[in-house]
Amino acid sequence: MEKRNWLEANKPDAWRGVIEATHASLFDPNYLFEMGDIYRREFAGESFESAVTTPTIPREVCRFAQAPEICAVQSGFDLPLLITPKDNWDGKIVAIASQDPLRTGIGWPNGLSMCTPWGFSASRVTSRGGKILWPAVEWLCRNGYGVYFTDVWKLYVEPSTGVDKTLSTKQTEKEVFSNEIAKLDPDLWIAFGQKASSALCKAGITEIDRHPHPTAYGSLKKHYGTPDERFPTIQKALIEQISNRLR
Repeated sequence: MEKRNWLEANKPDAWRGVIEATHASLFDPNYLFEMGDIYRREFAGESFESAVTTPTIPREVCRFAQAPEICAVQSGFDLPLLITPKDNWDGKIVAIASQDPLRTGIGWPNGLSMCTPWGFSASRVTSRGGKILWPAVEWLCRNGYGVYFTDVWKLYVEPSTGVDKTLSTKQTEKEVFSNEIAKLDPDLWIAFGQKASSALCKAGITEIDRHPHPTAYGSLKKHYGTPDERFPTIQKALIEQISNRLR
């Protein structure tokens, strides 16, 4: 599924202010700005080596106390992504929250790796979940919204490493997400998965558009009341639910 040239990612004058105000306790904002620009260019069609778009985050740009331990094992952070129409966008935002930046299986570098939620910075959407969600992103942008993607838990550590996040790290993650909620003030929060929904509730958000994770096979047709879980069926049902919540 290819991107459209009428969209852009990480519009600097909109995206940078959010990142600096929310994520500075985790990482040096200047490093995040550099990576955000790379993802903006990747979204626009520029090609990069995978080591550039899925880098291991340098220890020296980390600002949380547990960084030496987490940076030494398979772990992850997804840099929040903002997708907007190139023209005639008035600043309206819908925010989409997922659980965490999952890093399981082979192919991930050892260390704290970075990419973007759903891999949406790439010029093509390849994952099942991303393919189901992408038409809704386009629908929102056609209706004048920017779409901000983030995770409620900012850091993921592969359980087999034996490293657990400390209370201090978890508290920093909560503060970052709370800052995002306060800074964004979106027209709607969309949650994918029960844990993302619960985190939003605990943060005081009462109006939440709840969806099962797009890869929760069996749960999709039960939630949406559809006869099957084929891509077109779930894509349409997802858009209809979002549309109803925005009315």
